[in-house]
Amino acid sequence: MSEHRSESERACLARLQEMDDALARMEDELPDDMLPLGAEARTRVGFWLQRIAGGGADLSQLVEAMRDISGMMDSLTARLLLVPWDGHTGAGKLKS
Repeated sequence: MSEHRSESERACLARLQEMDDALARMEDELPDDMLPLGAEARTRVGFWLQRIAGGGADLSQLVEAMRDISGMMDSLTARLLLVPWDGHTGAGKLKS
């Protein structure tokens, strides 16, 4: 990370990385109908990670994007909580 990066940029990068990590963990357990939403969320997170890391990103634009991404993540999490588990502890895969 650049020494010239603002505290806000560093915080945004850290939060986006946390979101990307969480989405990556969700991926294997998402039901098939939610895979496109999960992929879209990761794409948006990746876009902003690159944009901020590259410098010069307008952080005010990020506010709206973070709201959208957070909403997507809320939908994914809610869907994961509502999917019946198949009962196999070894697989950890949820039914779709």
